[in-house]
Amino acid sequence: MSMLFVGVMALLLSGCGGGGSSDYYEEEIRFHLVDQNGFGVSDILYTCDGINYDITDGSGGFYFYPYDNCSLELEFPIVDSLIDDLFIIDDDGFSVQDIYYECTSGLFGYTDIDGYFEFDNVYEDDICTFEL
Repeated sequence: MSMLFVGVMALLLSGCGGGGSSDYYEEEIRFHLVDQNGFGVSDILYTCDGINYDITDGSGGFYFYPYDNCSLELEFPIVDSLIDDLFIIDDDGFSVQDIYYECTSGLFGYTDIDGYFEFDNVYEDDICTFEL
Protein backbone atom coordinates (compact mmCIF):
# COMPACT_ATOMS: atom_id res chain seq x y z
CA MET A 1 0.00 0.00 0.00
CA SER A 2 2.82 2.39 0.84
CA MET A 3 4.46 1.69 -2.56
CA LEU A 4 1.21 2.71 -4.29
CA PHE A 5 1.08 5.90 -2.20
CA VAL A 6 4.69 6.75 -3.10
CA GLY A 7 3.99 6.13 -6.80
CA VAL A 8 0.90 8.36 -6.80
CA MET A 9 2.75 11.14 -4.96
CA ALA A 10 5.64 10.96 -7.44
CA LEU A 11 3.22 11.37 -10.34
CA LEU A 12 1.44 14.28 -8.68
CA LEU A 13 4.63 16.10 -7.77
CA SER A 14 6.28 15.61 -11.16
CA GLY A 15 3.92 18.24 -12.66
CA CYS A 16 4.72 20.88 -10.02
CA GLY A 17 7.42 23.51 -9.99
CA GLY A 18 10.15 23.64 -12.58
CA GLY A 19 9.64 27.22 -13.70
CA GLY A 20 8.92 27.34 -17.43
CA SER A 21 7.86 23.74 -17.89
CA SER A 22 4.21 24.79 -18.09
CA ASP A 23 5.04 26.86 -21.21
CA TYR A 24 5.03 23.69 -23.28
CA TYR A 25 1.39 23.05 -22.46
CA GLU A 26 -0.05 26.45 -23.35
CA GLU A 27 -2.81 26.51 -25.92
CA GLU A 28 -2.43 28.25 -29.23
CA ILE A 29 -4.27 31.54 -29.63
CA ARG A 30 -5.86 32.71 -32.88
CA PHE A 31 -6.18 36.32 -33.96
CA HIS A 32 -7.51 37.50 -37.30
CA LEU A 33 -6.24 40.02 -39.81
CA VAL A 34 -9.25 41.83 -41.29
CA ASP A 35 -9.74 44.71 -43.70
CA GLN A 36 -11.83 47.88 -43.38
CA ASN A 37 -14.96 45.94 -44.38
CA GLY A 38 -14.44 43.32 -41.68
CA PHE A 39 -13.42 40.61 -44.16
CA GLY A 40 -10.58 38.26 -43.25
CA VAL A 41 -7.40 38.73 -45.27
CA SER A 42 -6.24 35.29 -46.36
CA ASP A 43 -2.98 34.10 -47.91
CA ILE A 44 -0.72 36.39 -45.86
CA LEU A 45 2.52 34.61 -45.01
CA TYR A 46 3.32 34.74 -41.30
CA THR A 47 5.85 33.36 -38.88
CA CYS A 48 5.87 33.39 -35.10
CA ASP A 49 9.16 33.48 -33.22
CA GLY A 50 10.89 32.37 -36.43
CA ILE A 51 9.66 28.82 -35.96
CA ASN A 52 6.51 28.18 -37.94
CA TYR A 53 5.65 29.47 -41.38
CA ASP A 54 2.08 29.45 -42.51
CA ILE A 55 -0.51 31.59 -44.27
CA THR A 56 -3.59 33.23 -42.84
CA ASP A 57 -6.74 31.22 -43.36
CA GLY A 58 -10.03 32.35 -44.96
CA SER A 59 -10.98 34.37 -41.89
CA GLY A 60 -7.54 36.00 -41.77
CA GLY A 61 -6.70 33.73 -38.84
CA PHE A 62 -3.15 33.23 -37.65
CA TYR A 63 -2.04 31.08 -34.73
CA PHE A 64 0.55 31.76 -32.05
CA TYR A 65 1.48 31.02 -28.45
CA PRO A 66 1.38 33.63 -25.67
CA TYR A 67 4.30 36.10 -25.83
CA ASP A 68 5.28 35.12 -29.39
CA ASN A 69 6.46 37.75 -31.83
CA CYS A 70 4.61 37.20 -35.11
CA SER A 71 5.61 38.72 -38.43
CA LEU A 72 3.03 39.19 -41.19
CA GLU A 73 4.32 39.72 -44.72
CA LEU A 74 1.92 42.26 -46.22
CA GLU A 75 2.33 41.62 -49.93
CA PHE A 76 1.01 43.70 -52.76
CA PRO A 77 -1.50 43.05 -54.38
CA ILE A 78 -3.07 40.91 -51.61
CA VAL A 79 -3.23 44.12 -49.57
CA ASP A 80 -2.56 47.64 -50.76
CA SER A 81 -1.61 50.28 -48.19
CA LEU A 82 -3.10 53.01 -50.42
CA ILE A 83 -6.53 51.35 -50.31
CA ASP A 84 -6.69 48.91 -47.40
CA ASP A 85 -6.92 49.55 -43.68
CA LEU A 86 -5.96 46.51 -41.61
CA PHE A 87 -7.05 45.50 -38.13
CA ILE A 88 -6.30 42.73 -35.62
CA ILE A 89 -9.31 41.12 -33.95
CA ASP A 90 -9.68 38.15 -31.62
CA ASP A 91 -11.69 34.95 -32.12
CA ASP A 92 -14.78 36.61 -30.64
CA GLY A 93 -14.64 39.46 -33.17
CA PHE A 94 -13.39 42.08 -30.72
CA SER A 95 -10.56 44.41 -31.66
CA VAL A 96 -7.20 43.83 -30.03
CA GLN A 97 -5.62 47.08 -28.96
CA ASP A 98 -2.22 48.04 -27.53
CA ILE A 99 -0.18 45.43 -29.43
CA TYR A 100 3.23 46.89 -30.18
CA TYR A 101 4.39 46.44 -33.79
CA GLU A 102 7.29 47.43 -36.03
CA CYS A 103 7.30 47.26 -39.82
CA THR A 104 10.20 47.07 -42.26
CA SER A 105 8.81 50.25 -43.87
CA GLY A 106 9.79 52.13 -40.70
CA LEU A 107 6.27 52.42 -39.33
CA PHE A 108 5.75 51.34 -35.73
CA GLY A 109 3.41 51.88 -32.81
CA TYR A 110 0.54 50.19 -31.03
CA THR A 111 -2.72 48.91 -32.45
CA ASP A 112 -5.45 51.40 -31.63
CA ILE A 113 -8.81 50.86 -29.94
CA ASP A 114 -10.15 49.30 -33.17
CA GLY A 115 -7.10 47.04 -33.62
CA TYR A 116 -5.90 49.25 -36.51
CA PHE A 117 -2.23 49.48 -37.43
CA GLU A 118 -0.34 51.30 -40.19
CA PHE A 119 1.71 49.65 -42.92
CA ASP A 120 3.26 50.83 -46.19
CA ASN A 121 3.75 48.45 -49.10
CA VAL A 122 3.81 51.02 -51.92
CA TYR A 123 7.37 50.34 -53.10
CA GLU A 124 7.93 46.86 -51.62
CA ASP A 125 6.25 44.32 -49.39
CA ASP A 126 6.05 45.43 -45.78
CA ILE A 127 6.67 42.96 -42.96
CA CYS A 128 5.10 43.97 -39.65
CA THR A 129 6.14 42.17 -36.46
CA PHE A 130 3.69 42.13 -33.56
CA GLU A 131 4.71 41.51 -29.93
CA LEU A 132 1.88 39.28 -28.81
